[in-house]
Amino acid sequence: MSKIFRLAGISSIAAACLFLLAGCGAHPSSGYWVSEQQSGTDAIYSALELEFDGTGRLHPNKAYSGQESSESFRCLWQAKSEGAVDVQCGNASVDKIRFELIVTEAAEEGGRSEARLMRDGKLVTSFMRRG
Repeated sequence: MSKIFRLAGISSIAAACLFLLAGCGAHPSSGYWVSEQQSGTDAIYSALELEFDGTGRLHPNKAYSGQESSESFRCLWQAKSEGAVDVQCGNASVDKIRFELIVTEAAEEGGRSEARLMRDGKLVTSFMRRG
């Protein structure tokens, strides 16, 4: 009889865990973002990758003047609101740069997602989601 109660208890815990995890989903800003600038030399950053786990990478645009030998930045991000995240990046040369990524248009069926990378309230680069 105790095996039945133990099995029922384990099943209940498993069901509760599945229920709690069902509400988890990716933040609208997570994903792979590429610059939407018309010319390859207009954007200082070419891409931003934000992983579901709160890490990411910011890639410099090698065609942008002064960025030819720049390294990619490792980033940490956290949700600020439903459509915005705080992003903090750094590499061997730069200790910390703080950005805000704001998703300006979420993709509806077949549409495209757009976002703005801001620093100190100023637009740095506009991105669109790739893939």
